[in-house]
Amino acid sequence: MGTVNWRRVWMAGLALAALAGVAGDAGAQTFGLGARMVSVSGPDSPAVDQSDPSNTRFAGGLLRLNATKHISLEVSMDYQSTTNPAGTARIRNTPIQVSGMLFPLRTALSPYFLAGIGWYRHKLEALDNGKPVLTGESTDFGYHTGVGGQLMFGRHAGIFVDYRYTWVDLNGIDGFMGAVRSAASLTSVVGLLTSLNDGDKTKDSTINRSGSMWTGGLTIYF
Repeated sequence: MGTVNWRRVWMAGLALAALAGVAGDAGAQTFGLGARMVSVSGPDSPAVDQSDPSNTRFAGGLLRLNATKHISLEVSMDYQSTTNPAGTARIRNTPIQVSGMLFPLRTALSPYFLAGIGWYRHKLEALDNGKPVLTGESTDFGYHTGVGGQLMFGRHAGIFVDYRYTWVDLNGIDGFMGAVRSAASLTSVVGLLTSLNDGDKTKDSTINRSGSMWTGGLTIYF
């Protein structure tokens, strides 16, 4: 993946927010589409694969429904992919979260509390000349809670930032997470995937994984 110029992304987003705010009307806005950036911390975060916890920046999108003046429902999906320097292995992380959001006050600057559930998907591929030759996947189910704030520009656009504590209490599906934890590096992915496909479940699975997520982005309301 190429390097993203986040400064330009933010400048474009703020310009779009300003235009949307100018175009605002008096009607209540109930549905929103947005983009966000995510920074993950904690080597045991369920959002990242444990064999390579160093790449912790994600990009994603969200759908938000304002059910009432004070309650919203959000569905978000983020994505991150990394390939080892040798080009022999690739990891794709795709967290999906569903969150209930409580806004005690609905003002231009509104604090909010959130809580919800998440599916943390990981896909590990062995590569040959850039093409996957062997694949292993897992999905952890977990929970999150947090707090944040939203700054509105008129009625149609807002920027937000929040903190989310995430955790799971599950054995890895088919022993995947335990096997990944035992891998020395991404370069050992072929042996790891072979053991998975052979049904090797002798490794202990990871339990009680937890970590933190900082998210920030832009939402356009309709």
